[in-house]
Amino acid sequence: MTETVKLSDFVKEHDITMIYRQSDRNPHMEDSDSMDNYRVTLRCESRRMSLYFSKGIGHNGKPPEIEEVLDCLAGDSAGIENASSFEDFCDELGYEEDSRKAEKIYKATLSQAVRLRNLLGNELYETLLWNIERC
Repeated sequence: MTETVKLSDFVKEHDITMIYRQSDRNPHMEDSDSMDNYRVTLRCESRRMSLYFSKGIGHNGKPPEIEEVLDCLAGDSAGIENASSFEDFCDELGYEEDSRKAEKIYKATLSQAVRLRNLLGNELYETLLWNIERC
């Protein structure tokens, strides 16, 4: 059995950093106007990944922390990795297979998972998805 590690320890050990700036909206989410939106850039070694990250208004403008961003990315990516197909993805998340919205979400999540793997490399990506104590 592989040992799990705390997400904060994983971040420190691999020197993963994050910068962010506020954004008016998240172009990938409907209704993001009522949320706290950020443009986030993660760095690992010489690689980087930029994305939009949103938090509900109940967070009252509290900026994102690297652990919550990585935890969210890991959860989304694990869902993609566990799905054998678009249909399986829809079944797992309760989407209708004939929904254009579901297809858009699937493609965006798949692309995000590929970008996360490119940022971290295969070994760290697998560790983040399967061997980290979740937030």
